[in-house]
Amino acid sequence: MPNRWLAPYRLMTAGKVHLRQSIARRWAKPSLIALALAGALGAGMPAEAAIPTDWKNTPYAYDAQNTPLAKVLGDFANTFAVQLVIDGTVKGTVDGRMRAESPQAFLDRLGLENRFQWFMYGNTLYVSPLQNQDSTRLEVSADAVPDMKQALTDIGLLDPRFGWGELPDEGVVLVSGPERYVRLVAQFAEARKTPEEKQEVISFPLRYATAADRNVKYRGETLVIPGVASILKGLLESRSAVSGGMQTASPQASFQNMQTQQSMTMGNIEQLALNGMGRPNTSRVPSGANSGAGARGKIRVEADVRNNAVLIYDAPKRREIYTPLIRDVDVPRKLVEIDAIILDIDRTQLAELASNWNVESGDLIGGASMIRPGASSTVFIQDYGDFSAQLRALEGRGLASVVANPSVLTLENQPAVIDFSRTEYISAIGERVATVEPITAGTSLQVVPHAIETGGRNQIQMSLDIEDGRIEPSEVGQQTPSVRRGVVSTQAVMGESRSLVVGGFHTEETGDNLERVPWLGRIPLIGPLLFSSTTRETSRRERVFILTPRLIGDQVDPARYISALDREQVDSAMARLEERRNGTRPVGRIEVSDVLAQLADGNIPATFKQAASIPYSPDTLCALQPGLSLDAARAQWFAGPDYGIAVGVVRNDGQQRLRFDEASCGSRWALATSAWPKVWLEPGEETEVFVVMKQPTRTPGGERPSLLQTSARTLP
Repeated sequence: MPNRWLAPYRLMTAGKVHLRQSIARRWAKPSLIALALAGALGAGMPAEAAIPTDWKNTPYAYDAQNTPLAKVLGDFANTFAVQLVIDGTVKGTVDGRMRAESPQAFLDRLGLENRFQWFMYGNTLYVSPLQNQDSTRLEVSADAVPDMKQALTDIGLLDPRFGWGELPDEGVVLVSGPERYVRLVAQFAEARKTPEEKQEVISFPLRYATAADRNVKYRGETLVIPGVASILKGLLESRSAVSGGMQTASPQASFQNMQTQQSMTMGNIEQLALNGMGRPNTSRVPSGANSGAGARGKIRVEADVRNNAVLIYDAPKRREIYTPLIRDVDVPRKLVEIDAIILDIDRTQLAELASNWNVESGDLIGGASMIRPGASSTVFIQDYGDFSAQLRALEGRGLASVVANPSVLTLENQPAVIDFSRTEYISAIGERVATVEPITAGTSLQVVPHAIETGGRNQIQMSLDIEDGRIEPSEVGQQTPSVRRGVVSTQAVMGESRSLVVGGFHTEETGDNLERVPWLGRIPLIGPLLFSSTTRETSRRERVFILTPRLIGDQVDPARYISALDREQVDSAMARLEERRNGTRPVGRIEVSDVLAQLADGNIPATFKQAASIPYSPDTLCALQPGLSLDAARAQWFAGPDYGIAVGVVRNDGQQRLRFDEASCGSRWALATSAWPKVWLEPGEETEVFVVMKQPTRTPGGERPSLLQTSARTLP
């Protein structure tokens, strides 16, 4: 007999009562201990799998002689201290001795021979005929599909022998198995089931920010500046990225605990949005849809480049979560103009020039030299005008040269790249292989400005990366050129319109300088000997970068793009244009031409009516040249919906031929002027003048008669 403490055999013989009684008396005590042990294990069994863990290493045997199947199952349940629930009718008899390596194998063999199915849950053994099968479709929320499977496994209900399928995009779970098993799964799914709201595309137009990414190409590499759509994608996908690298927490005792834990681990975007709104959580935002747990949310974010809008495919109720977040991102930024001067200057003259600069470094303000030959330095220029004068003087003497003077306009916190480079290609030839590798060198500037406003004063913080290099020619015996580079990376905070000077890039060039007497130096043989001289010169220069940032406005007010001197004129012109339109629709040139043509032909346009009097004094319509006069007694006024037309008569009272100038009727109220049938008038000739004018604005108080004229007129 095997170890009775690990394998409690219960031998039963239905036909021999005395043998059964003797065996019962012999094994009574061990069997009770084994039953107690099995009961204790069953009662304290952890809910980690559908099959109890203590069944794995416990052999089981049963000796039956035409024993009913229900009795065999009952004895099995009593042995392991579990309850037995039989759904339907289980018929059959068992005859002979059955041995198995585990209780699970015993039930599988018994079920195969007698056509029944079984599963364990909650210390209960459920048995049902094979024909009692069922399958169902459970609709749950999309983000609960993977969590539901894990939760059912944790509580010991999910059995891998039965069917389980997932449709995460639709939030559907398919379950098949015994009827009791399917009902239990559906019962737990009811607590998780929520009506899935139909998703739709939510559009958020942007005014200032960029929806799509911006790609800046720099020397074969691409710098990606994320747009609003990429920022939202990163927030939505961060939860799945973090959960993918962490291990799953320990199983909970119940499905409700799992729900509580999942509610505490909501996405980052919801936390950001709700913190900004200052109100409690009312709707969860699932994480992004990539893979694994991230696929549960089904949220998709795309950038509409054509309309500069962010498109989000999500439930409409979550619009209130995205709205404040996008509003905080879509704000106007300041515009910064960066003027750069790349200067090569003699080292000796640089030291002399630096001693005269009014520099500021930290708490030091004075005339001390901050640039020493052979050292890399950074200073601030306060008097830029004086510096420019000295620079032009050095250029005239040939001691300095301006390599480049680029200017770039950028938004704050956005990189501006200026690159002057040269690329050479080196060929590498091997056996059956030939490759061409590019080598790039030159001068480049990368600047990221940031505006700081403190105490009513504007300061600009610049993150600066400068690279200066060149391709050296190949030396004798070498086939590949060499590259010389110098790199400076720094940050500085300066006042508006102040200049930052960065130096320390040294160059040394040696060459022969040929000097000869004009004409005589070109005489063959004797010219190079008697009238020419060659001197070897070494030029030691330092390359200096001078950067001047200026705030010129923001994305809201376009008038700030111009200087302060011209801003008043632009504002005045815009005001006149607005006053001219007066809130009405713009008047088209073709429309006015058609109306004037009808009046010249003697017809009144359909939308115009002739008024009894003209609202303007006829003598104020035009400022005529000497010799021409406007007949005030003959005047007409035709009122239209948007403008009116005044018709008068101009006469040549002089002794010579005169031309009527339409510009003489161009007052602030006039929109157009025309004359018919002629503009050149002989002495005594007349012509009709048509002046298209804005409708006069009537004041609520009425009109004031003029004290200087007998007839009142309406002043424009």
